[in-house]
Formats: sequence, C-alpha cells, structure tokens
Amino acid sequence: MAIRSVHADAHIVEAGTIGDAVLAAPGVNLVLLDLGMPDRRGLAALFALREVSGDAPVLVVTGNEATGLSARIRAAGAVGLVSKTAPLSQLCEAIRCVRGGDSWFPQLEQGAATPVTTAFASRLESLSLAERRILAAMSDGSLNKQIAYRLGLSEITVKQHVKAVLRKLKVLNRTQAAILMQFDETNSMPLH
Repeated sequence: MAIRSVHADAHIVEAGTIGDAVLAAPGVNLVLLDLGMPDRRGLAALFALREVSGDAPVLVVTGNEATGLSARIRAAGAVGLVSKTAPLSQLCEAIRCVRGGDSWFPQLEQGAATPVTTAFASRLESLSLAERRILAAMSDGSLNKQIAYRLGLSEITVKQHVKAVLRKLKVLNRTQAAILMQFDETNSMPLH
C-alpha cells in the first residue's frame, strides 16, 4: 500500500525468501527488506541483496527494536530503517525520502546507537565487498569448502578472507561473527 501511495504505477515484485529476492533484485529501483526472512536473517540478508541490487536503495522495514540497529544496517549498506509499527504515512515518507537520494534513519539521529554498536558499525564498514560476501556465507554455517564452491573462489582465498573478517570484527571465531550478524534483543555478546 505504501509503495502504491507514493508511486501509483509501480511494478511491485514480492519475495518470500532472500533467495527469491536475489533473483528478482537486478533491475529494481527500490528494495524494502524485512531482516527476518526465513532463509537468511539480519545482516546476511542485507548483504545478499546489496550484492545484486546495484544502485537500488535498500530500505529496511522491521519489527526489531534492538538498540543500535540503525548504525549496524547503515554500515551494511541500507539507506533507511522504518519500524513495522510506524504509521503508513511514515513508511510513505521514508520511501519518498530514499527514492529522492536521501537516507532515513530517525532512530540513528535520535542517538539510539551505543558506543558498542557504533564500534561494530565502524568495523563493519571496514570490510571489503569480498569480505562481506564471506561473512554473509559464514553466517549460515557454511564451511570454507562450501563457501569457496558457492562463490567461485579457492579455499585458500576463503580462509584468508575469514581470517581478515574475524580480525576486523575483533571476534575470536566464526560463531561469534555469525551471532553479530543477527539482530535480536537477546544478542548481548560484548564487542571489545
């Protein structure tokens, strides 16, 4: 309804999984993303769509109210965040804003980010595109061999990227990196 309110003649494609969204994303002008998709959650979903959506802005629409979410998704490449509980008028305003080339992060502007989430966002921004792809693949529990096959890389290259990701995120192992990719109120793993 919000998209039709803003652009009455818009061609809308819906996807029930990130896999379907990735197939539909090339050539779109705007992506509205729920971070709780069944096949990929959190930053992994956002990374997957950013990789194939080209210059299309990604606006995250979520029911998650986790502290610092705005800073984390902004660092991951989203251009905005709207709560599922927001009135339809606010979603329409956000769509207009991001389609106009601006960002929409009212929670970030209100200072909801903590020093911990700001530090994580900074670390996330330091990842290269290749490292982000590896991190997204790691988040679903894939082994280096599986990641290498899926991304068309050698296992040695994947191993080097994994080491770089862990170092840049300042985590000890793949499990901690995968936990950081999720967004829920119970994700209280400290970031040093």
